[in-house]
Amino acid sequence: MILAIESNSLKLTLCLLNDGKLISNFSLSFKNDLSEILIPSINNFLKKNTITLKDISFLAIGCGPGSFTSIRTLIAAAKGIIISNKHIKSIGINSLAALAMSFIEEAEIKNIKYIVSSIDSKRQEPFLQTFEIGDFENNSKLNPTNEIKTVKVQDLKKYLLENNLHTKDILFVGHNQKLLVNERMNLHLLESKNQFSDALGVAKLSYSLINSKANITQSKIGYNKFKPLYVRFADIN
Repeated sequence: MILAIESNSLKLTLCLLNDGKLISNFSLSFKNDLSEILIPSINNFLKKNTITLKDISFLAIGCGPGSFTSIRTLIAAAKGIIISNKHIKSIGINSLAALAMSFIEEAEIKNIKYIVSSIDSKRQEPFLQTFEIGDFENNSKLNPTNEIKTVKVQDLKKYLLENNLHTKDILFVGHNQKLLVNERMNLHLLESKNQFSDALGVAKLSYSLINSKANITQSKIGYNKFKPLYVRFADIN
């Protein structure tokens, strides 16, 4: 069983996944009090589902990019859980990849092979990364085609051109999605309001990596330890 946790976009989300099937999920908005609510929320979530940490085989968390404070708080708590429960294996997940994983079915229905994920950076330059959809030996269904970057909305056309994506069909998901509705670019947009990296996406991607027996040590979207993806110097938030 996988316990997944994500704290991106000022939302704490938790998810339980067993054999690829969703058991339960939970969402709670927070401001600057993640360190105070994190452990109690995990305990209450498990208790509500009559599950203990003894039942958990994998702990998967979103490791960023995103808020420096949220990433640091979540990783510290997750490491504490692993130290106290040595039977649990750790999986750190690229939050941009988790976001892409949340919408991979929509992309496949539209026969789209590329997803650009966007997460708010609080600086008018969201974090972006592009993923190709397919069957990849070390990355399961998603393969990053470039490194994580911060890109202004007005520079998105340049970003697509520099990454040879300007002639390809692309699904754009996440932050600033609404601002691109009237832009003349080869982007497919979804009407879904909740386009942020959450625990369900983290859990699905983790299960995909585990089920495909991917070598996580060689993966660019999942890791066998919790390491932060800060991308740049830490913000105050």
